[in-house]
Amino acid sequence: MKKIVMLLCLVVLSAPAFAGVGAFKLSLWDRAAIAIPNHIDHVRGVDLGLGSTAHSLYGVQFDILYANTKQKMIGASHALVDLAGEVRGIQGGLYARANNVKGVQWGLISITDGEMAGLQWGIYNQAEVVKGVQLGLVNYAKNIHGLQVGLVNIADNGVFPAMILLNGRF
Repeated sequence: MKKIVMLLCLVVLSAPAFAGVGAFKLSLWDRAAIAIPNHIDHVRGVDLGLGSTAHSLYGVQFDILYANTKQKMIGASHALVDLAGEVRGIQGGLYARANNVKGVQWGLISITDGEMAGLQWGIYNQAEVVKGVQLGLVNYAKNIHGLQVGLVNIADNGVFPAMILLNGRF
């Protein structure tokens, strides 16, 4: 946990450096936001608020209730409900959902509609394709090239279609 906190702190502190031009977005809800410079749809830097929507995010997004990045999110994102298109980095919340993930997705419920490459961690994890590890109480993958660790593990192409404790395929 300390490593994740340290990583998030480093990303926050270095966001303007890797984002090219630094930007800051403060969101009240959805598109009701103030941004410097005035680009609320494409954020490079830091996005904070109660709930926000952006087309793309390169940096850190921390919203209390709701975060929705419609296209690409590179960096870290957290909200109670966290939705994204393409994720490269860390996505988390009580409910985390993305089209594709390369990195870490965590939450009570973690769902990747396409390919999950990395670690998916939560109470319930679901992905179309897993290339990495699912760690949770219930894990589901249509196609796995890795490992599932949990109480119930279901993988359509796994060594066994359903297993307790461990399942996978390499």
